[in-house]
Amino acid sequence: MSNDKIYQLHKTLHAQSKLMGIDRLYAVVDQAFQHSRGHSIKKGTFHNKLNPDREAHKLNIDEFLHVLLALKAENHHAPILEDLLSLYGMRLEYLSDHPDRQHNYKSFMGDWMGLNKEHGDVQVALTSALSDYKISENELNGIKVELSEHIQALTRLRQALDNVCGKRLD
Repeated sequence: MSNDKIYQLHKTLHAQSKLMGIDRLYAVVDQAFQHSRGHSIKKGTFHNKLNPDREAHKLNIDEFLHVLLALKAENHHAPILEDLLSLYGMRLEYLSDHPDRQHNYKSFMGDWMGLNKEHGDVQVALTSALSDYKISENELNGIKVELSEHIQALTRLRQALDNVCGKRLD
């Protein structure tokens, strides 16, 4: 496990937190901490713990889990999990939000079109990022988000295909 990969995880965590808004993220995490632990987290300390360049303060496991749950509500958690699992040579597998969903023509086509939309979003993000022949840190994080959403759309379509196999879609 290299220090570069660990630092990349911290940078991804910070970037995804900024997408939600660090103050907004703090409010959600602090409320969860007050509810479960009966005490608050200091706002300045929380900000410092998210900063990848601060050596002294890092999130503890409970804070990290609350941050991930808050980011999951905004669908900003996947790039963090991907970086975390890559430290161990593993990959993230997306599961359906609705595994028992029954599909008809309209819902199947919706999943298919959703995949096409996400594919287009990846193309736009890549094209935009490469317009100056280099990919910045912010552009990389945006591309990772689009790729995660594309993979989720692929998973939904794969499960829809499993559901409609052998059925007539009228």
